[in-house]
Amino acid sequence: MKTKIACLLASSILLGAIAVGQDQPTPKASKAAAFPSCTDSLPTVAVPDGPHGLFAIFFPGAVRINARANQYLLHNPVVCGANFYLVWNEIDRGPSTNPRYDFSHVEHEMEPWVKAGKQVNLIVWATHYGGGQRATPDYVFRKVQSVRCENAGEVPVFWEKDFIENYQQFMAAVVQHFGNNSAVGYIRFGLGQGGETYPACMYALKNKGFSPDRWRKYIFDMLDYEASLHSPKQLMVGINSFGNPPNLEFADAVARRAVQLKIATGSQGLQIEDMHADQNGAPCAVDWCHIWREASGKVPLELQTVKKSDPDGDGRVGSMVELLPFALKLHTQIFEIYMPDWFVAYDPESPDYPRHHQEYQQAYEAAAKVVGGH
Repeated sequence: MKTKIACLLASSILLGAIAVGQDQPTPKASKAAAFPSCTDSLPTVAVPDGPHGLFAIFFPGAVRINARANQYLLHNPVVCGANFYLVWNEIDRGPSTNPRYDFSHVEHEMEPWVKAGKQVNLIVWATHYGGGQRATPDYVFRKVQSVRCENAGEVPVFWEKDFIENYQQFMAAVVQHFGNNSAVGYIRFGLGQGGETYPACMYALKNKGFSPDRWRKYIFDMLDYEASLHSPKQLMVGINSFGNPPNLEFADAVARRAVQLKIATGSQGLQIEDMHADQNGAPCAVDWCHIWREASGKVPLELQTVKKSDPDGDGRVGSMVELLPFALKLHTQIFEIYMPDWFVAYDPESPDYPRHHQEYQQAYEAAAKVVGGH
């Protein structure tokens, strides 16, 4: 009898604990009314009618992390929306297939955010980061030369005719498919590695004729083609430098070309050293600080940290508490933010939540008052 009573008591305690755990509220940001809408024209940003806001990055394949984002960020008024990825070979089934392009997977990922009234943006990959996967379709690889490297896997020789023509067809299909989707804010086409302009497998490509001038011509030709699409949605390019020392003039030239074509400009390399360099009159990484001052008010400007931040402020990237005000001062109006950095503020399971959630929440909310929330 004592055993039975003890078991019942233990069960009651356990059920009570579960109920208490279920009753714990999800951390919330300030009410939506405290922020201007990121989908409205805002006089507080340099290009009021261009895209602006704080966005969560939904990297391909990050199933568990992305599920946590749906739990903690989907209805958070600080979060304007999310960025989703169009991986070329996951969508393009080849020119002999009808229909050729299948966007259903990414549209399924976008669906909860669209239903919640959030803005979604699209990043297009023709190559992957890391050596494990390919992003260019097999039928293209059968037509062009390719190279391999540890950081990008197998990549095509980008400037070959069959790569350019088929990728441009995919670009046109993306713009046609999403151009009238009211939930989509901007589209960034990766022209090199991932969503950027860095020459993936650059050293291996030298055996196929790579040179800085050839790469610049390829990038300029692709930007000119993007402009010819007359996209109803804002298009964007991610700027990079390459070489040792880094060729900052390349980044400057790409940014100037993009501005001429009304293509938004972004950098995926923000770090605390940029702030220190700018304070000392030195160039930021890829010269983005100089580019931003030159391009401010002409096209929307976007930043993403080089990797997740350092809430303690003692690492390469630095704390979002310092990075966001610095970037806002230089008229950045689009922020692509890693999931772990959102979780610092809003997910109690984050190891950095206990010490840093309050200051990260305050930093995000201060930024949302400038670039808008939703």
